[in-house]
Amino acid sequence: MVKISKQGFILGLGPLAFAIAFGFSYLSERDSRRASITGFVALSATYATGLVATDQGNRQPPLTPVASLPPPSPALPPEEPSAGEVAVFWDYENVKIAAQGIQAPLAESLVDYSQSQGHTRLKIVYSNWRREKEPLVQALYSLGFEPIHVSTGKENAVDVKLTVDCLNTAYQYPQVQQFIIVTGDRDFVPLVNALKTLEKRVIIIGRAEVASNQLLLSADEFIDLEKLDTRDKEETPANRPLISQNISYNDAVTCLLEAINLARNQGKSTRFGAVDRLMRANINYAYQGVASILRSEDRPFANFSAFVDAAAAESKVQIRTLAGFKELFLPDEDPETESEFSSQDSGPMTREQWQIILDQVKLAFQETDPDHNSYGRFMSLFFYVRLAKKDGRLVHSNEMLKQSLSQLVDRGILLEQTNRSFRMMADWDQKVDEVLDLLMGAEAA
Repeated sequence: MVKISKQGFILGLGPLAFAIAFGFSYLSERDSRRASITGFVALSATYATGLVATDQGNRQPPLTPVASLPPPSPALPPEEPSAGEVAVFWDYENVKIAAQGIQAPLAESLVDYSQSQGHTRLKIVYSNWRREKEPLVQALYSLGFEPIHVSTGKENAVDVKLTVDCLNTAYQYPQVQQFIIVTGDRDFVPLVNALKTLEKRVIIIGRAEVASNQLLLSADEFIDLEKLDTRDKEETPANRPLISQNISYNDAVTCLLEAINLARNQGKSTRFGAVDRLMRANINYAYQGVASILRSEDRPFANFSAFVDAAAAESKVQIRTLAGFKELFLPDEDPETESEFSSQDSGPMTREQWQIILDQVKLAFQETDPDHNSYGRFMSLFFYVRLAKKDGRLVHSNEMLKQSLSQLVDRGILLEQTNRSFRMMADWDQKVDEVLDLLMGAEAA
């Protein structure tokens, strides 16, 4: 009888893990690119389990203490555990910055932040560098980044390479306890979950206006790239907020309302954790968690729930529990309509409603600056579609409006670009009737 080692058994499950993860992801989202990433993370995590099992198996058991030996001297203080090291992985295709000559202020702020968290072992940035200007690459080199060239002609090439390197780092360098991933792409949610399973702290840095809702919810912390400058000034070298860096309760409530409104306009979740992260990312306020809220006479809030309970008691916000999750709503909102878990069904889209959606998408491209990061992004398009809901032309739930945009993608009317943004199909406005027929056919199916 052949005896299979524990390591060999675990490693043999790798292809099966990939197939299962790929299959479930593809069936749920019908997106082969995202399904590949999910499957690959499952494969890597399975192999990592085999490596960990081997490592643990090779360790020698601790020696049994000899009774005659005296106990260690109490005069020697125990060693403090190390805070761990930091690794930075930057998806430059998703989060680009402007360089001023060979200076890159946002990249400098990113380096300063990573160093404030501990010794930075790795700083890697991925892109098709043949398309970027040489001064930018020089600026990144000067800051200690290792630019890795990835041909973006291959679908999800950056995603796969970054995922591989990130997981390899987690396994090869156990002292790296914090992973800073600069991206806004939800394709990295499986990677974040895999790292957290390995008990790593994951910080996502990106731009709040385009960051994926799922990614924002999965991370331990989300930081807006534009806010790094203010964070650096607000923290001491010991990584503790200065006493003077507080936010008043009234300002915190205003920041809360802005976060809910931003989440709503971008189709993001308003669950407690997501709103807290958006508040932290708001560059106009010094909010850094409930501990930073200053109340003149009352005791500090124990947690975020206590803060929003106080705001709800003053009718500043609404708190509702739907599908088992607490969500925040503005005072004049209808939770059943606005909730991401809404069960409201207004029936299929009519031809006139599809026309309104197409008009709003066209307006989004006309009014948005093509050089802005949000141009052609899903959340930017959703914002314009939702405007038609606000003025009463569309009566569907937010989730149904997002599904309608997904239909435009599925039907080839919205075409995805290499930078994760979208463009309308060529000459679509000259064949609107054909497009509407296609969409009505999809509704009938």
